[in-house]
Amino acid sequence: MKYQSLVFLAVFSAILLVGVVYAAGYGTSKISLTQYSVNISQGGTATVGFTVSLATGSTWGTNVNVAPSNSYITLSPNPSYGDPSYSGNIAISVASNTPPGEYTFNISATGDDPSTSPVSLIVYVSKASSVSPVVTTPPTTTTPTTSTPMNYFDYIVVIFIIIVIALLASIYALKKKFERYSRVTMLVSIVISLASALYLLIYDSLLRTAGMLHYDILIVFFIGTLILSYLAYMNKKSRRTAELILGSLSLLFVIAMFLDALLGLPLTSVSSSMSYSINYLFGFGSAGTGSTFGISLAFSLLLLSVTVTGILALYSYLYKKGK
Repeated sequence: MKYQSLVFLAVFSAILLVGVVYAAGYGTSKISLTQYSVNISQGGTATVGFTVSLATGSTWGTNVNVAPSNSYITLSPNPSYGDPSYSGNIAISVASNTPPGEYTFNISATGDDPSTSPVSLIVYVSKASSVSPVVTTPPTTTTPTTSTPMNYFDYIVVIFIIIVIALLASIYALKKKFERYSRVTMLVSIVISLASALYLLIYDSLLRTAGMLHYDILIVFFIGTLILSYLAYMNKKSRRTAELILGSLSLLFVIAMFLDALLGLPLTSVSSSMSYSINYLFGFGSAGTGSTFGISLAFSLLLLSVTVTGILALYSYLYKKGK
C-alpha cells in the first residue's frame, strides 16, 4: 500500500509540475496596425489590417479588444482571437448620422498573452457628399453556394447511447461476473478522461480566453477525479464513498458538457450563433467550424469516458451495498 501511495503521489506531482510549467509559460504580445488613422465619410466603411505577434514567453492565446465602445462607429476584428502570431482585419463601419470629427480607439490584445500596451487608431469622420453617386450595374456573377459547417455531434450521440445501453445490458446479463471487469474498465475510462482533460487544458486556447470559468471547472474536474480515483482504488476505508461521489459528479459533468454544447456556452462571446459550440466541439477540423481534430477528439473522448466512469462507479457502489 505504501508503494502504491508513493507511485500515485509521484504521478500526481509530475502532472502538477507540468501544469505549473505551462502556466509559467504565459507570455506577452505586441499588436500593430497597417495604418493608424483612416478617413471615412458618414455611412461609409473601411478596413484596417492588424498583426498580433508574440513578444515574450510562450503562446497561449489572445482576444483582440477595441475600446472605448461607440454608438456611431463599430470596429469588428476578424479573427477576434488566436494564438500569437496571427494577422487579420478590423472592419470599420460608420453610421450615417455620426457627427463629423476625430474618434480615437485603443486596440489591444487581452487574454493569456496580453499586449504590453495598446495601439491607437484614429478615425476621421467627414460629412457625406451631397453629390449622388453614379450607379453602375455590376456584371452578372454566380454567387457560390455557402456550405453549412459539418460537425459530428449526431455520431457522438449515437456512440454515447450505444455505450450506455451496452453497459446497462452487461450489468443486467452478467450480474456478479461483471464486477470482475467493471473496475478495470473504469480505470481505463478514468485514464482516458484525465488524458483528454489535460490535452484540453494545454491546447484549447479558445476555452482559456473565451470561457475562463469553464476552464477553471475543467481544472477542478481533473484534480477531483485524480483524488477520488486514488481513494477508490487505493483506500479501502474510503472506497465506497469515493465511488458514490465519483459516479455522481461524473454523470453531472456529462450533463453539463451536453448543455454547454447545446446552449452555445461558453463561446457565445466569440460568435452569436448558438450552433458555434456544436461546430467547434464536434467539427473535427471541418471547414467553417473553427475547430481542430485534436480538440474535438479530446472533448468527445472526455464526454464518453466520463459517462463510462459515472455508470461503473455507481454500479460498483450499489453492487457492494447489495452484498
